[in-house]
Amino acid sequence: MINEQVKLSHNNKVADGIKLFGFVNIVDIEFDDCKDFSNYNSINYKHNDNVKNNDYTCFIWNKEILDDNELNIWKETISNEIKKGKKIVNMARLQRIETNSELVALAKECDVSIRDTSDPEIYKKVEEYAYEGLNGIKPKVLTIVGTGRQSGKFTACMTLKKELKNKGINLGVLGTEPQSIICGADEMVIPQPIPICNVAPTILGVMKKIEIENNLTENDLMIVSGQTGIFANPLEVGTGRGGSVISIALLVGSNPDYILLASDLLDLDDIKKHISATELLTDKKVIGITLNSKKLFYSQSDEEISLILKNISTELNLPVSDVIGRINLDELVKKIIELTNNNDNTNN
Repeated sequence: MINEQVKLSHNNKVADGIKLFGFVNIVDIEFDDCKDFSNYNSINYKHNDNVKNNDYTCFIWNKEILDDNELNIWKETISNEIKKGKKIVNMARLQRIETNSELVALAKECDVSIRDTSDPEIYKKVEEYAYEGLNGIKPKVLTIVGTGRQSGKFTACMTLKKELKNKGINLGVLGTEPQSIICGADEMVIPQPIPICNVAPTILGVMKKIEIENNLTENDLMIVSGQTGIFANPLEVGTGRGGSVISIALLVGSNPDYILLASDLLDLDDIKKHISATELLTDKKVIGITLNSKKLFYSQSDEEISLILKNISTELNLPVSDVIGRINLDELVKKIIELTNNNDNTNN
């Protein structure tokens, strides 16, 4: 899909990730997202008439969580794109094209390829790798955990990938967002549809697969991007998010050497609570913090943000960075390189 012309379904956080890190060219977006957060109404779908560009080969449905009112829209939109002859990538978390007989038949009739990013049975495909993984993962593992949704985990992951590669670090990346593969991750796991008892072994198996296929050694690094947050609500019925249940399964499945906390919080007590819980679960140290400046800072200057980060860093004795604004990013990258080059993997 490198440099492929694509059309997205929605202008949302997944789209933001693709715009920042993707290697595809977005030529159109089908819907404007107009959610009224004041009363939390469903999205009011409205076609984006400002841009009508048919010069694309792939349609990406990039809204992960659908409510009941959106199911028909999902099916009808994908059906229309198949009829246009466009190949389909479906990023809906719980709705899969491959289990919809009408869409599968239509795709076959139109000779169109379809792909669901969610795969509830991926654990079966990586089971042998998981068995091998029980003997250990060669590269050092840095797992990114969050304080909640939209805390900047994916942005931190892909930014660090680029920065560390530019510094000569050989690494692999396991992404857990649906846009991961078209943004440069080596492998992708969407954990929520997987039976929960198989999530941690799946993460281990995919990590081993990345290690083997990329010839990673003890001198290299693997970054695992997390989901939601370890205190996130696990009772969001019907959403497929999973909250803390999924976050913790990813964390323990990756068995990290080091942990990076991506935060959408500024309160030190909240940050300390997340650090303590994460370190208790893994017996490993949080080695740095990234802050989601897009969510936390609105009118502050870079100098003001830098001062806030410095104060948090001093209080916690950890590097604290705004990866979007690249504030204090060099300090965090330097810390990770030092740990990667340290052959002592015991970070207690």
